[in-house]
Amino acid sequence: MASSAPLSWAPVDWVDPNGGIIRLWPFLPNVVYSTALRRTEGKWDGVAFLLPDDEAEIWDSQAVEERSSPGINRDAVISSGGTLARMMLGMSAIESIQTCKFPDPEPRRILQAAMSPSGKGDRPFFFIEPEDEDWTEWVEACADEMVRLKHLTRSIFSGRIWRKMLRDSIRKTGPPHSERDDEKAGGFAQASALAAAWWARSESVLTEDLQRQRDLRLASRLRGALGLLSGGQIDDEDTPVLLVPVMQAWLPSILAALKQTPLSENLGGEEE
Repeated sequence: MASSAPLSWAPVDWVDPNGGIIRLWPFLPNVVYSTALRRTEGKWDGVAFLLPDDEAEIWDSQAVEERSSPGINRDAVISSGGTLARMMLGMSAIESIQTCKFPDPEPRRILQAAMSPSGKGDRPFFFIEPEDEDWTEWVEACADEMVRLKHLTRSIFSGRIWRKMLRDSIRKTGPPHSERDDEKAGGFAQASALAAAWWARSESVLTEDLQRQRDLRLASRLRGALGLLSGGQIDDEDTPVLLVPVMQAWLPSILAALKQTPLSENLGGEEE
């Protein structure tokens, strides 16, 4: 479900017909945002992460590791090779902004904001990746697809494929208008292209049907999270907003899934 549209730095609001707003907020993985970019998230009442519910524990573990040995997670990714390592290597060469940071800075910052008693106080948060038989079957189908001969063959030429995808990504991205510092804006544009190339390469090993299944399931669960947040509140003067941090290059696909208005999936009280 790849999109050829330019990558956006601005959040996108989707209005649920049952009430409430799902705000898709684009971020770059492992990149520290400037204050100007962080302000674009706007006001929100709860947050949903497109991640499993043990992700917060992983972030805490990475934070401990980084305090003991700064850069250990970045070095581990780079040494493992593959497309993610190529993204990290490219980002590590950008000097105008902070990159290759673990735990992932923006999602964790937003989780901490949701848990903070200051400001608006504690706000609900959800980790919406499912844990059931249907999802397990989807994961297994992805694994089967990834080991198909054509993908094993393509991996031989992964360097050439990476360079092509990076060129394509550069054409689709640009500096964020909200960032007034030209050097920082240029750095964010570079990081955006690298992240988009990594995402495109990762998606290329999945069929469109597998991508569609994933995005529709997550969109359905986002609607379920919004339902828990809003509790049926549809007052236009106080419409609840569910913030969803989503990788910039993935955002168009999640938005397309929401626009299909999949049935809301009951999360069964999975609010944290």
